[in-house]
Amino acid sequence: MQSSPSLTAPPHSIPLTSSEPNTVHEVISGLPHPTRPEALSVPVIPALDLSWLESGADGRWMDSPAEANLALESIFAGDGAGGAILTGELGDRRETIEAALTTVSADRAVFRLHGSAFAAATPYGALAILLSGLHEAPPAHPHGMMRVLSDFLHPQGADPAIVIVSQPDQIDSGTITVLAQLAQMHHITLVVHCERSSDVPIDLAALRRLGTLTGITVRPLTPAAGQSLVEEVAGGPVSRFAVTVLWQHSAGSVQRLRQLTRDCMTSGKLRRSGADWVLDSGPLPRSSTGEDPSAMLRGLPVRQRALLEMLAICGPMRVGDLIHTGYAAELDELEESGALEILNEHSGRVAQMTAVQAAETMAAIEPDRRRELAATLEMLDPGYLSVLRAAQDFVAIGNPTEAVALFFDQDSGPAQRLQAASVIGRQHLAWAEARARLMVGDLEGAERVLENSPERGTAALLVQAAALAAVRGDVRRVMELLDTLPEDRQPASLDEGGAVFTGESIRCRARVIRAEALALADDQAGALRVVMELDRELAGFKNLGIINDVIGPFERAVLAESMLTVLAACGQLDRCRELAETVLAGRHGNPYAVQYADLVLAVLEVMGGVQDRAAQRAATAVAQLERLGRPQDLETALAVQAFCSDVPDGPRGTQGPEGVASARVLESHAQEFRRSRESQALGRLGWMAELLLARSTGQIHSPQARTARLVALADRAAAGGLYSVEFAAVSGAFHFGETWLAPRLAETAACTQTVASAPQLMLARSVLEDDPELLFQALEMLALAGYAGYVEPASSPMVRDLSAAQLRRLTDAAGASRRSNPAAEEPEGEPSWMVELTRREKEISRLVVAGKTNAMIARISGISIRTVEGHLYQIYAKLQLKGRAELSRLAAAHTAQRHRV
Repeated sequence: MQSSPSLTAPPHSIPLTSSEPNTVHEVISGLPHPTRPEALSVPVIPALDLSWLESGADGRWMDSPAEANLALESIFAGDGAGGAILTGELGDRRETIEAALTTVSADRAVFRLHGSAFAAATPYGALAILLSGLHEAPPAHPHGMMRVLSDFLHPQGADPAIVIVSQPDQIDSGTITVLAQLAQMHHITLVVHCERSSDVPIDLAALRRLGTLTGITVRPLTPAAGQSLVEEVAGGPVSRFAVTVLWQHSAGSVQRLRQLTRDCMTSGKLRRSGADWVLDSGPLPRSSTGEDPSAMLRGLPVRQRALLEMLAICGPMRVGDLIHTGYAAELDELEESGALEILNEHSGRVAQMTAVQAAETMAAIEPDRRRELAATLEMLDPGYLSVLRAAQDFVAIGNPTEAVALFFDQDSGPAQRLQAASVIGRQHLAWAEARARLMVGDLEGAERVLENSPERGTAALLVQAAALAAVRGDVRRVMELLDTLPEDRQPASLDEGGAVFTGESIRCRARVIRAEALALADDQAGALRVVMELDRELAGFKNLGIINDVIGPFERAVLAESMLTVLAACGQLDRCRELAETVLAGRHGNPYAVQYADLVLAVLEVMGGVQDRAAQRAATAVAQLERLGRPQDLETALAVQAFCSDVPDGPRGTQGPEGVASARVLESHAQEFRRSRESQALGRLGWMAELLLARSTGQIHSPQARTARLVALADRAAAGGLYSVEFAAVSGAFHFGETWLAPRLAETAACTQTVASAPQLMLARSVLEDDPELLFQALEMLALAGYAGYVEPASSPMVRDLSAAQLRRLTDAAGASRRSNPAAEEPEGEPSWMVELTRREKEISRLVVAGKTNAMIARISGISIRTVEGHLYQIYAKLQLKGRAELSRLAAAHTAQRHRV
């Protein structure tokens, strides 16, 4: 054992100048013994519910147009159903029908019936139009009409014709009755589509209840389906951040999403960076549909135009207020035309426009018209709500710099707004400005805003200040701020004007920030308890159907960010990965949470020894974050990229000169970025960035420089009370052969409760007691816990003296951990049997081979169980297999053959 250099010991650490035998003996005797259950037990928390992130879909409905296509294709193929009733958005309904019709034989007749004033007022009017090609008058009674139509639409020996009906509420009841009877007799395949279920005529609704007509609701695209669509339009990989912004502002509509993607590519909002497309800063582009917004506004009635202009300037407005001011009829007409939408928010029903619609309307408002609206707008907006809404929109499209600029508008500066705003309004303004500054990395500016606010002692701003301290890694400041919150009552609700957060969201945010501080300090068990309790509570709100009234989707994703930090710091790799994947699949529309979740997955892949995929994720994250801010996250992405560049061609430690040069460039980039800031924050994943860069130093410079940097990180973390960070730094150095750190590693492991604490304690004791068997047991526990990066022969000198049999066992343990999470495992080349499968089918095939059920696959992939079943049907058909067992055997045979080769 080497004697240690002189180091500054943390408050709870053992002095490291103890090379004397009697001191080592005292160290050993004072530590928990590894054979005791309390020292060896690995903390494992149960699976989280996570339904509150709304990543799945109600199994009664189709989850996306793609899934609806499969269902409709099945009906057209003749599965026994008489047809279908499609509800949902017009464009998506039409696209679903047209896509399904492409699979129908060209010989099969297709007829389209549209509702109209004539069809509604004339008996059998729509059928008369249908039969107008016959050279005879249509019968005037139902039985004759049934006979003629049956012969016409279902001739002897032919497939029944497909009859597509739109606007069924504008077709006479006799026509609907005849069509319903023909569908029930399977003489036609009837497809009826309308916006909502209440528009379905009673005869057809009865057939849907009987199962003769299949009910299909074409829901908006899921984020996962949106990713595929955007990448198809762009012709290459697109960052998760960009897809989330586009998905959110298209409301998941296929047509809107496709058009918005094209518009962003044309305008330069969506730019190429290497192989990926990333979202640039700046506003979203105007629509390229060719219609002049000014002309569109001028063509509307005066009151409809005034309502759209007010919504564009003020943002979402309460429906009750608009009805009170006489806009009831205009609301109905504009909602029906799709110019606005009415939603249920926690503050009540609100009318709103999409960000793109609002931008186009704003651009079309003429200056004289703005002056005419000034008095009305002043009455509806007390002076700060429009600023809040605009700031929220800028943040949501990845342009927080513009959000910060809003608070320094020359015409209505902060002083004027603060004077006009109420106490709650001033809280909102300070909260919004601090959040926007935090997004662009201006921690000092955010702190000044909170400190200078007259309402700095309110719950909302105290929690915001605590969130800022958590980003810095100042756990003592976090606890100090949160301890001043009232314990005996809930913070007052802050929902004035339809703001984006409530008192309940503040309470939840305070709890999860406290958990962050506990996780980074020395109470990981307490942090995990908070996470599990919060998950159960939010799931309860979801089950009661009140989740959106309690806390909005955007803010729920913010909670998930903090929970990811907690799980990562506690070493709960499986739970952390599960939550990150759910965030990526969630319908919250928070692009920053999605970007952070993708970065967390890159870190987890590094810890699991899967470098290639981590490098890909990090490269995309760097390209995106360099344009959008979040410097704390950018540092971590740069560090992952630098760390992974050590292995361009082979196992770690065997890279050639090109690999070292690449690592030097990336590390230099990361160091230069760090020097541009006063200090590196150790909150969130800042500690992981420091740890990865320190470990990369050994490959770029020298092992001695790496050790010095890791020990300095450990000392700095200990001084700040970040004991789990100290533990990670010391264990990192220890695994590189610095066995003189065994006493300190044992001490920090005994004082933390992460997943790695027990096996690291065993490692320390194995060195102190010179017990090779204990060493192997500890390494095997690390491998099974998912820390494969620690047990690779090229990474850690700790495994170099193990026998060949022990090395195989470690490899098997690491492989078992990776197989439990196939999404994080990088395949060694694509097997030949996957060549004909689509990307989604390949992903699902790997999950099936890994033993995942359909429900688990649906959750991991962010799709519904029914979609999984549809993909499996296609997979089995393409591979000519009968089921899961044959697919697993096929994959196993290919793996065995590859290993033999």
